[in-house]
Amino acid sequence: MKPGFGDKVWLEGLPNIYAITHNISSEEAKNQLITAYDAIGNERREWYDLTYWIHKLNLDITPNDLLNTFSKYIQPYPEVPDLINHLSKNYTLIVSSAAMKPFIVIELKTARLSDYFTELFSATSDTKTVKKDPFFYQMISQKMNRDPKEIIHVGDNKQFDYLSPKKAGLHAIYLDRTNDETGDQIINSLTKFEDYVQQYPFK
Repeated sequence: MKPGFGDKVWLEGLPNIYAITHNISSEEAKNQLITAYDAIGNERREWYDLTYWIHKLNLDITPNDLLNTFSKYIQPYPEVPDLINHLSKNYTLIVSSAAMKPFIVIELKTARLSDYFTELFSATSDTKTVKKDPFFYQMISQKMNRDPKEIIHVGDNKQFDYLSPKKAGLHAIYLDRTNDETGDQIINSLTKFEDYVQQYPFK
């Protein structure tokens, strides 16, 4: 998915409610929350947990209400729907994400992609850690009853989506949309992912 939805939730939705609650400007609220996010850091589970932040900031809103408010900003990359539709005819597709499950569910539902995936795995929801932990990927292979070498993972975070699954024994492809890196296991668009998938005999 494009980052617009998450940015709206974390950098507009929460700050605006926080601003109203504490009678400060939206800009000041945004600055305070960015400082708070940075203090936690994305290697801690709390960074991803909307419920945690709502409680910590004492805000009068539910996670689902906040997500639904900004769901209109959910937008997949242009190549994604056709690619997923095509791959689903021959392969078992699953989602693995560092995002909490409520984010994943509303994104897939809004983008009309839910039916293509057999399982949704959230590091922060299912393992109470973050996606960097190879245990997350080992858990996925166990839940799917697959040898790690029978799973191909693709994602746009080099550490969490490429190095970590490789350490767990999975095949991994790094999606570098900035086109800063090149290599045998690096692509700059998901349109090239299917070429890699076809190199492997499993489905």
